[in-house]
Amino acid sequence: MKEFCLLSEEEYARFQEQSELRSFLNSTEAIHLKQMNGWETEYAGIREDGRLIAATPLTYIPVMKIYKFCHAQSGFLADYRDQDTIRFFTEELKKYLAGKKVMYMLINPNMNYRERDIDGNLVEGGYDNSDIMAFLQSLGYEHQGFPTDYSAFTAISWVFAMDLTGRNEAQVLKDMDQQTRWSANRTQKQGIQVRELDPSEIDIFIRMEEETSRKRGFAMREPEFYRRQAEAYGEHAKVLLAYLDLNEFRRRLDAEKEQLDQEMAEVDAKLTEMPGSKKFQKKKKVTQEALDLNAAKHKEADEMEQEHGALLEMAASFFIIYENEIIYLYSAVNDEFRKYYAPYAIQLAIIRYAIEHQIPRYNFYGISGDFSKDASDYGVYEFKRGFGGQVEQLIGEFILPVNKVAYKLYKTVKK
Repeated sequence: MKEFCLLSEEEYARFQEQSELRSFLNSTEAIHLKQMNGWETEYAGIREDGRLIAATPLTYIPVMKIYKFCHAQSGFLADYRDQDTIRFFTEELKKYLAGKKVMYMLINPNMNYRERDIDGNLVEGGYDNSDIMAFLQSLGYEHQGFPTDYSAFTAISWVFAMDLTGRNEAQVLKDMDQQTRWSANRTQKQGIQVRELDPSEIDIFIRMEEETSRKRGFAMREPEFYRRQAEAYGEHAKVLLAYLDLNEFRRRLDAEKEQLDQEMAEVDAKLTEMPGSKKFQKKKKVTQEALDLNAAKHKEADEMEQEHGALLEMAASFFIIYENEIIYLYSAVNDEFRKYYAPYAIQLAIIRYAIEHQIPRYNFYGISGDFSKDASDYGVYEFKRGFGGQVEQLIGEFILPVNKVAYKLYKTVKK
C-alpha cells in the first residue's frame, strides 16, 4: 500500500544519494542554498509497505501575495516509468500543496529527452524519453517547451557532458580536437599553474568575474550570490585559479637559455670543423631564433611585472563536485592574458582530478541548444565541444497547476 509522507532531511539525503536521478540541484546543499535565499523548504516522499520508493524536495516562495509557487527542484527521485507511483505522487502532492495555498508547482526532472551526439544531432536508435513527457502531460503537467534562449530558462535545458568511465588522461587528450589539445599542452609549456582557492579567497574569483563582465558587457550576479554558493555547497565547491608566477617563469627561461647557449656552442664548434655544412647552418638559425624568442619572453615578463606584479591571475572557474559527477558552473578570464590559454589549464586540471578520484562524469553544464555558428553563445559551445563528449537535452520543465483558477489569472497578468 502506498502512502504520501513528509521526510526528514536525513532520510531524504540517504535516499537521494542512492538515486540514479541524483543531481547537485536536488542535493540537500542545493536546498540549503534556497533557504539562504529566503525560500521555505521541506521534503516529501512515497512509502510502499513502509519502504521509501520516491522523494522530492519542495521549495516555496510567495506569488501574488496570498499564494505560493512550489518548485520540486530537479524533479522527483522516482522511476518515471512506474506510472502508478508517479500518478499517486502527483495526486497526493496536489492535495497537500492545495492545503498550503500553492498556485502551481514546477518540476524539471534530471532526465534527458532524446539522445544527441557531439554536434547536437539526434542519434538514430538512441534513447527516447518522449513517452515519459507524454505521460506527465496526461496527468495535467504542462510542458514548457524546448527554448534555445538562455533568458527563457528557469533551469538549464541543454548541457555538454563527458563520460570519463574507464578513461585515463592520455585517452582524454587523444579524443580532444587538435586545437583544444594544442591549447591545453601550450599552457604547460608556458608554465601556467593551477591551484585551488581557499574558501576565504572567494573574493579573488568574484573580482575576476566582475572584471570579465565589465569588459565583455554582460550583467553579473551580486557578489553575495557566489559567496552563498560557496557556503551552501561547502566541501563540494571547488574554485580553481590559473596563474603565471613570473619569477618561476623567468627561472624556466633562464634554464632554457642555458641549454640553448650550450646547443649554440656545439653548433659553432661543428661549423668551425665544417664551415660549409648546410645541416649545422640550418641548426644554428633555428637555435638563434629560439634564443631570440627566449629573450623576447624575458623582456615581456619584465614589462608585465612592472604593470601587474609578479603573480598574474589569468582565469578562475567554480565547480561543484560529487562522487557521481563534476559540474562546471562559472568562469572568469582576464582578457589581457588570452594568449596564454589559461582556461585550458583549468579544464585539464579538473579532468585530471576527476580521473584520479574516479568520478565518472564531467558536466561542462549549460549551452543554449542553438548550434548554428551565428548563435550568440557559439564560442561557449565550441570551447566545450573541443574537449570531447556529447550534447544532452534535458526533458525540460513542467508546470502542474494546483489552483487552476488562480493560475489562469496569474498567467493573464504575467502576459
